[in-house]
Amino acid sequence: MRYAMKCFSIQKKFSAYQDGELKPREQEEVSRHLLSCQVCREQYAELERVWQTLGELEEIRPDSWFYPQLVRKIKEPREQGLLPTLQHVFQLFRAPAIASVLLMVGILVGTYLGNVLVRYDFFPFQPGRASYSQEALLDSLRVFDPAPPGTVAHGYLQMVNYEEKESR
Repeated sequence: MRYAMKCFSIQKKFSAYQDGELKPREQEEVSRHLLSCQVCREQYAELERVWQTLGELEEIRPDSWFYPQLVRKIKEPREQGLLPTLQHVFQLFRAPAIASVLLMVGILVGTYLGNVLVRYDFFPFQPGRASYSQEALLDSLRVFDPAPPGTVAHGYLQMVNYEEKESR
């Protein structure tokens, strides 16, 4: 276990060893370890091959317009104002906002379709199907009688009874 730990600490120094950036004492320590450890010696040789291959690659030169355009982009003032700020906020909350909108649209469409299907008899050939009527709704709300004042049922019953009295 200690030997593997020693190898790990030596391998972390390979790049600095290769570049001659280590202190003389550390440089000597890595050299001695490489003489005694076959695994580290093979890894260092692999690092040397990679470094040599990278050194043989042709340098890529950018076009003449690249640097002036880069400098212009760096010096260009950032857009400020309300629109970029809103775009940034929307990017942060994009997924929750889309999910919320889809949920609301689903609820609204479901409510609308449910009301349409109940109000209009789209299934006339189904035997025993009860049709929607104001009386049936009022009868089903009689369960709430006497509805405690201040409840939703009490408010609804007052609203329905008010309209009933006006139509008579």
